[in-house]
Amino acid sequence: MLALDHLVINTRFDTDAAQTVFEQLGFTVAPRGYHTLGSINHAIVFGDHYLELIGLPADGKTVREEILNSPLGADGLVFRTDDPAATFASLQQAGFEATAPQTFSRPVECLGDARFTTVRLKPDQLDGGRVYFCQHLTPEFVFRDEWQHHPNGATSLSALHLIDAAPEPYVQLGEIAAGFELVYWTRKTFDEHFGAMASHIGSRGPHGPRYAGITVRTPTWQSLEQKAKTAGLPVQVDADRVLVALPRFDTLLEFKP
Repeated sequence: MLALDHLVINTRFDTDAAQTVFEQLGFTVAPRGYHTLGSINHAIVFGDHYLELIGLPADGKTVREEILNSPLGADGLVFRTDDPAATFASLQQAGFEATAPQTFSRPVECLGDARFTTVRLKPDQLDGGRVYFCQHLTPEFVFRDEWQHHPNGATSLSALHLIDAAPEPYVQLGEIAAGFELVYWTRKTFDEHFGAMASHIGSRGPHGPRYAGITVRTPTWQSLEQKAKTAGLPVQVDADRVLVALPRFDTLLEFKP
C-alpha cells in the first residue's frame, strides 16, 4: 500500500512569492530549508504528509539541475518508504528504472539537520511529473506540531489532478492508501470539470501530460473566497468547493470540506 509523503510545487527562483501567496491563503508555512543538493524549500505540513514549495537559491551558487529542468508548478509526487533498499529492489523487479537510495539533509534552525533518503523513478516512465519515494530519518524535524495548525483550517491533501497522463504505470506502482487519490483527466474533461478556472492552467506542449491541481481538505473551505480575493488571485465559489488559481505557479487549488 502506497502512502503519500508529500506533493511538490516547483517555484524555481520565485520561492519568496510562493511563500507569500500560501501565507495569504491561510497556510502556516514552515521556515525555509536549504538542501545539500542545492535547492531550497518550505513545507506546509498536515499530520503525516505535506506540501513542499521547492525552489532554487537566487544567488545561483549551487543549482539543482533536476529542479531547474522541471516544469514550473505542481510537478512532484512522493510516496513514503521505511526501507529504501527494499523499495529500490521492488521497483526494479516491477520493471521500473530507479536511482539507488540517496541520502541528503537540510539544517532546521535551532534543531539540527533534517535527513532523508530517497529513491527516484528515472524521468519519462510516469507521465506528468517527478515521482519518488522518501524515508524520513529525522521525522521530528519535519512533522512538528507548531507547523500543522493552519488559519484556513486545512487538514490534508486529498487528491492530485493529472491531465493527459496514462494511469497504467501509476497503477503498476501499487495501490494508494485511503485518504489520497490520483484523479486522471483529459484536457477536455479537466476544462469541463473546473470550468473557467481551468483557463489559468497552461498546456505543457501539445497534449503534454502534466500535474495540474491539488485538492485541500478544510472544514472552513468557504473562507478561502475572501482570502483569495484579498491576495488578488482568481477564485470561483461552487456549491461544495472553492477553486483558487495560482497563475504565477501554474497550479489550481481546490478547497473542499
